[in-house]
Amino acid sequence: MQRMRNKFFCAKKRRKFSIFAMHTQAKRVIKLFSQRLAVTLWGRADFTRFILLSRSRTGSNMLASLLNSHPHVQVDGEVLRRLAGQDHRDILAAVFAKQPRHIQAKGFKFFYYHPLDGNPAEVWQSLVNIPELRVIHLKRRNILRTLVSRKIAGDQGVWLEKTNDSRDKTAKNSVLFTVEELKSGFEKTRNWENIAEETFSRHAYLSIYYEDIVAEIQDSSQRISQFLSVPFLPPQIALRRQNPEALRMLISNYDQMKTAFMDTEWQSFFSE
Repeated sequence: MQRMRNKFFCAKKRRKFSIFAMHTQAKRVIKLFSQRLAVTLWGRADFTRFILLSRSRTGSNMLASLLNSHPHVQVDGEVLRRLAGQDHRDILAAVFAKQPRHIQAKGFKFFYYHPLDGNPAEVWQSLVNIPELRVIHLKRRNILRTLVSRKIAGDQGVWLEKTNDSRDKTAKNSVLFTVEELKSGFEKTRNWENIAEETFSRHAYLSIYYEDIVAEIQDSSQRISQFLSVPFLPPQIALRRQNPEALRMLISNYDQMKTAFMDTEWQSFFSE
């Protein structure tokens, strides 16, 4: 009898918990729907549309964090990285749909080679066809730093490092390159940069370097704020530099690579 009574009370508690969970979920859905409906009805369409154009390991997460610290700016992630069967035009329409009244500039991160599961040329053309689109083109002066960061991130699986990250930073290993690997990386990145500059030559275009953001964050932030037509506010960044060590410490065959690229257009990358 006692066992049956316990089963009864347990089942009753489960029903109460289930009802409570369903009620909580329903409230969340209603709240989200109400917020979206409010934006659809009373949101603003007169905001600055922009993309943060770059490649991996150029500091795009840092710049996106800087921009998102501004109360009137919103930067989405790599929304076109993979389409997963969706039409990229639908994704663009959703990203640039009406925004809450406080948002004055809305954009997203876009890498040269996105989408990975589609035709980048079609996506680029759709972006070019947005005449009011503004382009922030983020680059690194030292492409070697980009390639080193990319290889370390791939080896360790660490793509984003925050200031409160408690992982052991002393466990980092140096990486090994071949001449062809670096040459291909240098040429591919420079080619992407040149194509991007030419493709968006008729758009509002701001070229900015990772090294300048790190060295002169206030000036860089002012330039970007002016470009996006938003008021300047002191920037806040929740990330810190990855791999700040000297290149000699990060590349196990550094001297060999430096010699191989001596008297080439890439020689300056080894002059740190």
